Amino acid sequence: MTVIETLGLPNTRGRAPLIVAQVVDALGTGLFLPFAVVYFHRAKGIELTTVGLMLSVAALLSLPAGPLAGPLIDRIGPRRVVVASNLVRVLTFAGYVFTDVPWQLVALVTVTMWGESQFRPAVAALVAQVADGGQRARWYAMDRMLRNVGFGVGGLLGGVLVGWGGTDGYTLVVVLNAVSFLLAAGLVAAWRRSAVPVPSGGGQVPAADGRTPAGDGPVRRRGGYRDVLADRAFLGFLATVWVFALCDLALTVLLTAYVIEARGLPAWQPGALFAINTALVVLAQTAMAKGVERYRRPRVLQVAAVLFVVSFAMFAAVPGGHSQVAFAGLALGMVVFTVAELLQAPTSSAMIVAIAAEHLRGRYLGLEELMWGVARVMAPTVFTWLLVKGPALPWLMLGLCCLSAVVVLHRLGRVLPADVQRDTVHG
Repeated sequence: MTVIETLGLPNTRGRAPLIVAQVVDALGTGLFLPFAVVYFHRAKGIELTTVGLMLSVAALLSLPAGPLAGPLIDRIGPRRVVVASNLVRVLTFAGYVFTDVPWQLVALVTVTMWGESQFRPAVAALVAQVADGGQRARWYAMDRMLRNVGFGVGGLLGGVLVGWGGTDGYTLVVVLNAVSFLLAAGLVAAWRRSAVPVPSGGGQVPAADGRTPAGDGPVRRRGGYRDVLADRAFLGFLATVWVFALCDLALTVLLTAYVIEARGLPAWQPGALFAINTALVVLAQTAMAKGVERYRRPRVLQVAAVLFVVSFAMFAAVPGGHSQVAFAGLALGMVVFTVAELLQAPTSSAMIVAIAAEHLRGRYLGLEELMWGVARVMAPTVFTWLLVKGPALPWLMLGLCCLSAVVVLHRLGRVLPADVQRDTVHG
């Protein structure tokens, strides 16, 4: 068994530019993301409350972007949408440098979020095209691992630049992020599917734009969102997507406020918890995806949902005022939470593309992005409101949502075809 197989990595021959593009994109995003709020506050002189409102308005206005990306992906292919969304963000991040007018920044942030909301389903669709049979979950796992590495390294580099350059450092971070998007767009645009070796046993390799070579490919079938919305199994699965999105957002939106404000624990603890999460994702994500390939996807997701419930119960039970005991409980809860993430994230992505009709895949993924967008809009308000009412209430709400997802997944496990629940080909 090779090292690649042991680590659970997919076959990447002929796809190196796509992987480099992933790393570059994640590195640039990691440069800016941790400093986004502070950038608009310190470099642009905007009040923190205004920055928060600005970001919330932009998130709300960008909700339609995912569903609108679906027809584009199905019509022109995911590779072109990936390139276009990166180029859009090149322009918006360049625009941040030249204006400090709040309404103009709101417009730029909104367009940036539109680009992000179109990028994510397009990347998922592109992975579905380029992955060897049976390896989609591994590709989604590798993408997640590389993004965590990029975010971590980018965040460290961004901290150095900001600490060294002050306001100029913030500007440099923004410029470097724009450059990273430009480089990633160039790599994806230059890559051709013909670079991928033809699988043994024959068969035609689709082009990166989703079309087969000219002259002998299947006729493109018509369809739209009406067909997608008629897929009752998919609509049920979308409910679990929303639940798991809330679980994911609890890490970034809720945990720090819970640890510091609700439990009165030291400010260093959230950072240490995030480090545990990042390290486990980098070290174990691809191996975990490989390890569960032989199991049915609904069952894997049920296990993930139950583990989320366990982690939320552990977070809720953490005592205030006992720093070392509290951190031990939080750290153990974070390990359980991360294992749930490792099971859920690539499995959900693989199941979406398995459910989707191929000619409507972009629309399926666009609705998945919409569920994430709704969760992003809801999470800050709902989590903080519940946290004020009682420290344990957000975790209780999340636990109940996960238990409902277990029920839905049990039903899906009874009605979905076998080839949707588990890949029958492993490469």
